Amino acid sequence: MSDLRLQDLSAALTALQLLTLNHPELPAPSADVSTVFPDRLRLAFHEGLADFEAWREALGLASEAVELRLWGRASGSLRGSVTYAGATVELIGFLQVATLEEPGEEAAG
Repeated sequence: MSDLRLQDLSAALTALQLLTLNHPELPAPSADVSTVFPDRLRLAFHEGLADFEAWREALGLASEAVELRLWGRASGSLRGSVTYAGATVELIGFLQVATLEEPGEEAAG
């Protein structure tokens, strides 16, 4: 049994509640609160980067503070975090990278 109690997640849950009240117009993310990182609220965006960008701007996360991670040639994510209402709010936007044809592939087709 975990030593953590629901109250130990209060920073992340409070941040989620305040975001709901203060920014009801923002696109709905996938929200995750975990006992592994009890002070972190993770908001993930799987439907393109426009939703990620709307949240990034609303939370005042500088574009320079966003990290691009690529997995192979076709996919990746944008990640950044900000402190909000006593919790670390982590934004993650998943993306598909348009693949470029290698030189010579066009002629081989």
